[in-house]
Amino acid sequence: MSRIAEWLKKAENLARGHSKQADQILDRAEKYAKERTGHKYDDQISKGTDAVQQRYGGGGGQQSGQQQPGQQPAGQETQEERERRMPPQG
Repeated sequence: MSRIAEWLKKAENLARGHSKQADQILDRAEKYAKERTGHKYDDQISKGTDAVQQRYGGGGGQQSGQQQPGQQPAGQETQEERERRMPPQG
């Protein structure tokens, strides 16, 4: 087995053991990818996200794009998220 295949298998096993956290990371990655592509490939990105979540048993039966209780609506980020994304100035 190649090193990449071993790494992917370890990542999958880790995601299976921590599916809630993996879902959160994947949701953030999905949002970022959609923003970076100007929402031109939203359907393909959502399908890819769903495929990854099915692979490790994540997603919680929730379709991509649906808001979870206590979550910000899509496209609205908090001040903390903006600060984290922006490099320090000065």
